[in-house]
Amino acid sequence: MQVGEAIPGINQLLKTKFELQDENVLKSSYLLDYNIKPRDILEIIPEKELEEFATSKEIKTRGDIILNILDAFKDSENLFLENYEHIGFRNLSVLKENGIVIKEADLGIKFEDLTKKILLELGFNVDETLRKKLNTSKDQIDILINLGNNDLIIVECKTIKESNYNKFSSVSRQLKSYDSIARKNDYKVIKSLLIAPEFSDDFIKECGLEYELNLSLITASSLIKILDGFRDSKLKIFPHNLLMRDVLIQEDRVIKAITK
Repeated sequence: MQVGEAIPGINQLLKTKFELQDENVLKSSYLLDYNIKPRDILEIIPEKELEEFATSKEIKTRGDIILNILDAFKDSENLFLENYEHIGFRNLSVLKENGIVIKEADLGIKFEDLTKKILLELGFNVDETLRKKLNTSKDQIDILINLGNNDLIIVECKTIKESNYNKFSSVSRQLKSYDSIARKNDYKVIKSLLIAPEFSDDFIKECGLEYELNLSLITASSLIKILDGFRDSKLKIFPHNLLMRDVLIQEDRVIKAITK
């Protein structure tokens, strides 16, 4: 919804109201970590500025303006999720055709944020506090899932412009470095997941030969289909053991297991 651009003072307003320490707090993952929801943000914005924001985004101002904005926000989030794979492929022309205008420099972060939202909806404990604690200036974990008992799942997100992600040696070094950091802090990485729009045959083959990382690959389209299957299931939390089996996660097998 780009509230920060439309209402420049909102960042400082949030910092003051919720006593936040970071310089830039307008990040969905950061706010979720403090259990600050979109409605909480909208409720502290003066009514006149809310009306100006709604008007600028062609959102109706009659009735409950906060509810109107939240409905539009939900539609916007659904639109981004529907285009999750196109964002991963950095396909700006298709995104524009589908009503999404985004800077190319923001595609990587958007892909990562959407992946977090999917994992949160699957019921995983995406632990931003621990991720920030473990991260260093050199090593920046994308997403960290805390399973409890000091067991972790590390999730790395990659966008690509050309077909087939194939930089195995690079991602392998990254994940081994993350694993080392976790062990130094008395945590155990029981699984590494790499999310990308597509993987080359050579990448999948090399991944199958890597025995240290317990690494599995999930394409963006598979992850969205798994989320849809989970929404149709009776489960409250996604069983992470289903991500432990294959080198390349097959969504049909996962969906069959959670909807049986």
